[in-house]
Amino acid sequence: MVRIIGIGDAKMDKNITDMIAYPGGQAMNIAVNAKLQGAQAGFIGCIGDDVLGQHLAKTLDELGVDRSRSHIVHADNAATKYQVIDGERVWGGTNPRPISPLQMAIRFMLPFYGLSNEDMAYIKTFDAAHLCNTAHMDEYLPQLKEAGLVLSYDYSNDHLKPGFMEKVAPYVDISLFSASKMTGTEMMEGLVKAHTLGTRIAIATNGDEGATLYDGDRFYTQKPDLCDAVDTMGAGDAFISAFLYQFIDNGGYEAEDKSEIITKALEFAADYSAKSCMVEGSF
Repeated sequence: MVRIIGIGDAKMDKNITDMIAYPGGQAMNIAVNAKLQGAQAGFIGCIGDDVLGQHLAKTLDELGVDRSRSHIVHADNAATKYQVIDGERVWGGTNPRPISPLQMAIRFMLPFYGLSNEDMAYIKTFDAAHLCNTAHMDEYLPQLKEAGLVLSYDYSNDHLKPGFMEKVAPYVDISLFSASKMTGTEMMEGLVKAHTLGTRIAIATNGDEGATLYDGDRFYTQKPDLCDAVDTMGAGDAFISAFLYQFIDNGGYEAEDKSEIITKALEFAADYSAKSCMVEGSF
């Protein structure tokens, strides 16, 4: 059975359109979606002890995602506000307020605790681990690479910062970044650059334009599956998780025909991501 772990954030997404808060955060979403697809899943992060954090912990437990290496912190759990307009997630609200200092603090608690030898031994039992730029755990990338598992990393837009890709790409197997602020040529150049720096597979996503993947041999394109979206929150995380799960489940880098399983994984991810848009919240 495929084993996937998310390392990083767990937060509550407050939909001010329907006044309901939903569990989320990229690392948590990756783990949860992997579990929903049939994988064994784990999560390492920091969870607040307030009512929102309690709900997050309960959700992970009910879904069967192992959080035994996570930390319960005496602080407000991280949360964000968003609206749904014509099915699309729009960050923020009509009356934004400053983020609580305690809520900001918990976002940096995981690097404060760090990854112990016991944590690393636990992580090594998984087939793949996923991190993102907001996990603030980049200093552990060399150790995670040495662990021998498939390591995926979402840059969001941080790949546009000078020197950021050079710092991350040599250590990760699958680089993911947003192409929303790039031209088509810039996107292609970014994918090639990530691969040249050491990444084995580089994926750029661009909303309705779909995803483009480069593996050093060829470019692959995957258009999104069309659907009447209810809520696009977490759609990108669903795509990442589904690709990772399907790629590993079908042999990964050891597969006889890598191009075939990449194509299938992209198609599966697009379908799974579209289905995630048919529910409120991330999952």
